[in-house]
Amino acid sequence: MGDGVNVPPEIPEYDILECVGTGGMSVVWKAREKASGEICAIKVLNGNLTTNIEDVSHFYDEERTMERLSHPGVVKSRKLVNSGRLWYFVMEFVDGYNFGQLLARKQHLSESDCLLICQSVAAALDYAWNEHGIVHCDIKPENIMINSAGEIKITDLGLCHTFKFLKDGRMKAADQVFGTPAYISPEQVYGDVEPDCRADIYSLAATLYHLSTGRLLFPHMDADATMRAHCDEKMQAKDPREYRPALTRGFCQLLEAMLVKNRDYRIANWVDVFGLAQDVERSIAFTPRETSATSSLKLAAE
Repeated sequence: MGDGVNVPPEIPEYDILECVGTGGMSVVWKAREKASGEICAIKVLNGNLTTNIEDVSHFYDEERTMERLSHPGVVKSRKLVNSGRLWYFVMEFVDGYNFGQLLARKQHLSESDCLLICQSVAAALDYAWNEHGIVHCDIKPENIMINSAGEIKITDLGLCHTFKFLKDGRMKAADQVFGTPAYISPEQVYGDVEPDCRADIYSLAATLYHLSTGRLLFPHMDADATMRAHCDEKMQAKDPREYRPALTRGFCQLLEAMLVKNRDYRIANWVDVFGLAQDVERSIAFTPRETSATSSLKLAAE
C-alpha cells in the first residue's frame, strides 16, 4: 500500500499509471481498469490519516457528494472503496489540466477565456446549489479543469458544505468552514453565518481576477493578512486594467459586483452571474446595482 506520491497504491483491479495531483489529505493517480481498459482517476486518502475518524469521514463525505452530482461541469465519482487501511475513490479522469497550471504557463488568460470559465462554472454551481444545496467553498484556479474537448469541469469538493435551515427557518452558523485564503469569501472568514452560493460567487470572481491579470486580488500577504483584507472595507484591489488594459470595463464591473464584501449586496445567484457574463461577452452595457457597499475591487473612474 502506498502512502505517498512516490509509492503507488496496490489495487488489484487497476494498473496505476502516474501521479497526477497531490494535496494535504490525498494523492490522485491516473489508472487503467484492468477489466475494461478504461482510464480513470483514483483519489487515495493519505495513509497517516486513515486511522483518524474525522479525516475518514471528511473523505467519505467528499466522495458521496461527488457521486450525487450528475452534471457535465462537475467531475463525477463512481465508487468509494475501503480495503484495510486503504481508502480511495474512483472518479472520472479529466484528460487535460487545471487553470492554475495554465496560468503558470501563460501568465494570464484572455477576457473571452475568463468569460467562458465564468459561464461554465456558474452553470455547474447553479445545479449544485439549486438541486442539492451544495456550496463548493474552495473555488480557485487549481479546482477548475479543462479537458481535451474544451469542456470545463469543477473538481475537489473536499471542503464543500451542504446548506441547511433550522426548523424555524433561520440559517444556522457554520460549525467550521475552510477555504483557500487568496480566494475565500468574507463570510467564510468570519464563520458567523452559513455559507450559501454567494460565497462561491465571490471566490469565482477572485479566481477570474487572478486568471485575467496574472495577479492575486491581495498579493504579497501571508494567509492571515490576506483573509483580513477580504473582510476589511479599507482594503481594495487595483482595477484589473492597470495590469491588462485590454480588459473591458464591463468585465471589470462584473468582477466588482461579484466581489462585494457584504454578501447582502453581492450578486445573489448564479443565473444572474451567467446572464451578466453573457451580456459582457456581447458588449451589452453593464448596469451595476446601486449600492454603497464596498467591493474588494475598486475600479478607476471613467
